[in-house]
Amino acid sequence: MQGLRQAKLSFGDNVVIIGAGLVGILTVQIARAAGCRVIAVDIDPDRAGRAAAMGAHLGIAVGDPQLPMAVQEFSRYGPDAAIITAATSSTEPLELAAQLVRDRGRIVVVGDVGMGVSRTNIYHKEISIVMSRSYGPGRYDPQYEEQGQDYPIGYVRWTEKRNMEAFLELLASGSLNVAPLLEAKYPVENACAGYAHISKSKAYTAIIEYANATDPPRPVSAKRLRSGDLRIGCIGAGGFARSIIFPNLRGARGVGLESVATSSGVAAESARRSFGFALAQTPDQLLANKDVNAIFIISRHDSHADLVVRALANEKAVFVEKPLATNRQQLAEIQRAYHEQQDRAPFVMVGFNRRFAPATEEIRQFFVGHHEPMMVQIRVNAGHIPHSHWVHEAGGRIVGELCHFVDLARALVGVPIRSVSAAALPDGARYSRDNVAVTLTFTDGSIATLAYLSNGERSLPKEHVEVFCEGSVARLHDFTLLELVRNGRTRRVKCHHDKGHKQEIKLTLEAMRSGAPSPISFAELVEVTETTFAIHEAIAVDRTIELSQDHPASVGA
Repeated sequence: MQGLRQAKLSFGDNVVIIGAGLVGILTVQIARAAGCRVIAVDIDPDRAGRAAAMGAHLGIAVGDPQLPMAVQEFSRYGPDAAIITAATSSTEPLELAAQLVRDRGRIVVVGDVGMGVSRTNIYHKEISIVMSRSYGPGRYDPQYEEQGQDYPIGYVRWTEKRNMEAFLELLASGSLNVAPLLEAKYPVENACAGYAHISKSKAYTAIIEYANATDPPRPVSAKRLRSGDLRIGCIGAGGFARSIIFPNLRGARGVGLESVATSSGVAAESARRSFGFALAQTPDQLLANKDVNAIFIISRHDSHADLVVRALANEKAVFVEKPLATNRQQLAEIQRAYHEQQDRAPFVMVGFNRRFAPATEEIRQFFVGHHEPMMVQIRVNAGHIPHSHWVHEAGGRIVGELCHFVDLARALVGVPIRSVSAAALPDGARYSRDNVAVTLTFTDGSIATLAYLSNGERSLPKEHVEVFCEGSVARLHDFTLLELVRNGRTRRVKCHHDKGHKQEIKLTLEAMRSGAPSPISFAELVEVTETTFAIHEAIAVDRTIELSQDHPASVGA
């Protein structure tokens, strides 16, 4: 469809489609639905004939000596445009297109073909050659595809999404007939025969069918769980939940996925079917569900504090993705709710996963028993995120993302943070308080410097950590390679980009199930969260902020 738009065709125009495979057949039908006169050309006479049966006004093989004359007679002046949907390293499709199209005609390259072409036909006819990338305007634009920023219809009529809508409307109206393309079906156990069918019969597709493909996965029934096991409810079902949280929960022993809730019922039902939750509910219903004894909160940052308070009030164990809260008032409300439940041993855990990474544990063991303060340096090449993204709301990236590295420094040093100083580059029109340099001092004299940057180049590895102490150095390269240097010797440890999510969830579930304290003490969670607020304050007032030691966190993680 995008290739057709690139050809700038209108009602009554002649177009030749070179390559009558699956993409070519769809292009033939779309062009005919648009009121064009369509010629299909393929190296395979059978494919050319089938294209004519499926919508082309004329189907002809490349090897037919009558090809140029037949196309000329059909189109009278020559095709107004050629759309190449073939796939070959040869330049022949492009040469053929240049031979066939009329004076000042257009060639649109959709398929993957050789791009060399002789100058003669192109020059004398003054032919235009245009590439067509998939889907239409918006493709490869992260602000459009990832952030949902649409283009105004007054300026961009056909975007990626609008092209998709138009295609579905053609299907619904019957203007496109894809049924003949979907005739061959094979069970997954016989998938090899499906591939062989495509190869031998020159079929366009083979459908691989899975047993009970239309049935949702069997839900995990809470009734089958032992009395001491966990029945978990999850609030939020975005990309992080689906890729990290849900798979690790589903694979854990003694865990029942009781309920999933989102602001959109459609998203909750999709997650229920995909991951085997017993129920899809609203957040209110999930919080009140007596069959749920542990809640994982993976929603947007500004919803965390309220959901934590309500979960504690309903006597649920709580795991909440960072941040715990986005301002001091929310943090105070969480502390109040937590202490009101002290007689019931409340459980709160925050998703600070990096402290649980194997590389982090290697560093901690490398420096175990040290007697001097540490110097920790953490550089984060976070990358730019547009102003319109929701992450800039409610505390922004300092509270919502830099908190990870405050916690990592806290875990490496192992004693409470005493003071915070910070500075930020001017935001201008591009940034949102996300080019920040932070210095943390600790009660044992250790210092951590954090550089969180959005003005860098994304191709550079994201995270770099260095720890200096007592003549030894640990260097961690983006959680992929750890170097431990002591006495002139370097030991290298490959880390496989493990940032600790699996271990974090494993320890959390074990603690919830056994009634043990959270893997990170509540006091330490509060300390790290308060530190992120202090960073904002230090930038605003341009001075060092002393942290309260009224509720010191326990030493270590």
